[in-house]
Amino acid sequence: MQNNIKRIEIITDAIYQSRLIKLLDDTGIPGYTIFKDVAGKGLKGEKDGHGLGSGFKNVYILIYCELELVKKLTDAVRPVIETFGGVCVVSDAHWIIHN
Repeated sequence: MQNNIKRIEIITDAIYQSRLIKLLDDTGIPGYTIFKDVAGKGLKGEKDGHGLGSGFKNVYILIYCELELVKKLTDAVRPVIETFGGVCVVSDAHWIIHN
C-alpha cells in the first residue's frame, strides 16, 4: 500500500540551518534529513562546500510530510528564502508502507 505525500527540498546557506530547523519543529514536521556541505551553483554563484565559514557552504534539507502540513511549512519557509536566499521545492511523492 502507498500513501500520497509531499517531498519538500530546501537548499540554503548553512548559516541558516538552525533557523530552518526551528521552523520545521514549530510547524510540526515529524522528521527531516540534512545533507551538509552541498556543492552547486545558483544565483549567488558557485559553492564548493570547502569554505572556512558556513557562509561558503550550503545545506540541503529533505522533508517528507502529509499534504495538510505543506502550506503551513511553505508559508513559514518563504520569508527565510526570500530574505536570505535559497530554494524550496515541493513535489509529489508516494510513501511505500511495509509491515
